[in-house]
Amino acid sequence: MFMNMKRAKLTAWGMAICFLLIHVLMISIFIQCGVTPMAKFNVFSIVFYIFMLFVVYKEWLQLYAVAVYLEVAAHMVLAALLTGWGSGFQITLIGMNVLAFFAEYTGRTLKLKYIRMMPMCILGMIFYLSVYVYLHFNPAPYALPEKAEFWLSILWGVIVFVINLFVLQFLVIIANKSEEQLEYQLSHDKLTGLPNRYYLTNHLDTLQNGKEDYWIAISDIDDFKKVNDTYGHNCGDYVLKTVGEILSDRGALCCRWGGEEFLFVAKTSEIPNAYEFLEKIRKEIEKQDFDYEGVPFKVTMTFGVSASEGKRVHDIIHDADEKLYLGKHSGKNRVITSRYSVENPILEIQDPLTRVKNKVAFEKTEESLNLDIQHGAANFGIVLISLKNVDEINKKHGQDKGDEYILGSCKLICGVYINSQVYRIKPTEFVVVITGSDYYARGELMADLSDAFKRSTDSSDNNPWHRYEASIGMAVYNENSKDVSEVLNRARSRF
Repeated sequence: MFMNMKRAKLTAWGMAICFLLIHVLMISIFIQCGVTPMAKFNVFSIVFYIFMLFVVYKEWLQLYAVAVYLEVAAHMVLAALLTGWGSGFQITLIGMNVLAFFAEYTGRTLKLKYIRMMPMCILGMIFYLSVYVYLHFNPAPYALPEKAEFWLSILWGVIVFVINLFVLQFLVIIANKSEEQLEYQLSHDKLTGLPNRYYLTNHLDTLQNGKEDYWIAISDIDDFKKVNDTYGHNCGDYVLKTVGEILSDRGALCCRWGGEEFLFVAKTSEIPNAYEFLEKIRKEIEKQDFDYEGVPFKVTMTFGVSASEGKRVHDIIHDADEKLYLGKHSGKNRVITSRYSVENPILEIQDPLTRVKNKVAFEKTEESLNLDIQHGAANFGIVLISLKNVDEINKKHGQDKGDEYILGSCKLICGVYINSQVYRIKPTEFVVVITGSDYYARGELMADLSDAFKRSTDSSDNNPWHRYEASIGMAVYNENSKDVSEVLNRARSRF
């Protein structure tokens, strides 16, 4: 908001001082012209405006606006009645209407108690016309010299024009500043100060219609939900704001894409090597010391990058998002680009039979969880499932049925732990890392999994390779846990 109390007070003080100086000048003119009543009235006006300076200091702006309008109206009506229409005093009532509406605007903007100035201005118009009619039929008791009337008319004309020009120019500035501020609020994220999707849409349209190559990267704060769950949402806001400060003014346009995701856009001609650019940012965030209410912790980010290469913006963003997903599921805290990613990287972390994550992926997750343990931010549980009878089914019914047995067991596990990561770490062993909502419902989910295996075993309609049996153990991280291996061993001991 451009208009504030400080600006309003400075404007009011300036007007009061100007009116005070005008009345000092008027005393001299009226004394020289022998208009004693008006000389006395101007003494009152001088005292009045000195008091108005105090009124503004106390921020009684609504009283100031009404009182000043009435004083000017009274002064100008009385001066016109005493000295005649030719002196031009009545012209100032026109200028006061502009000031009156400006005062109402100020009151509305600052959420103050204000008086509607339209009735006051209508009253001023009535005064103006009434004085003209009265003087048409009744001569003024005091006749000013022709030279005095000439210069007074010029003086009042200049004052009225200056008032109108000042207020109108000021309103133009306010309107322009307000539009700029509104546009900024619409196009920028309030928390981080970065541009938002609204701003980005226009920028991407410009790039799409141009002929230059560019690249887009989507980044995500790793394990941000853990930060909120462990330290609270205020800490999450602190992390977002700090990361936003690091990402801003880097040479590429960075906006808050949503939640804990940020999107980068840059022309290839300006930043040709997206990997090196983002890797530098990734390392800087990794080294950044975060501290909230005396608790130190670390934050990392994962990036997915895609070059334009003649593709549509939607396809570029989709490609970058897929690479981000790959980075999140291959250890996090890395930059994934089409140029620097390994060939067929998904196959490296995916079990070919069950399509869940494999041992390599679990080892990456284990590294991440151990890092959380070191920083005191760990909050997870592990469910270990060891399948029985696999060798027996392979011997009696063949490898295909054995694979079907493993695949069916995996579907049971994934059907229960829909919000957690499932890994196949051995041919007959699965690990579930439970976090989030599954962590808090771990007891119920453990019972559901046991019931699911039991129902398949008890059903006489099922073939042997559809009767799933397993040993199941669960352990939760606690303060005595040194690392993930210790939690995993506790889960194994509870078979």
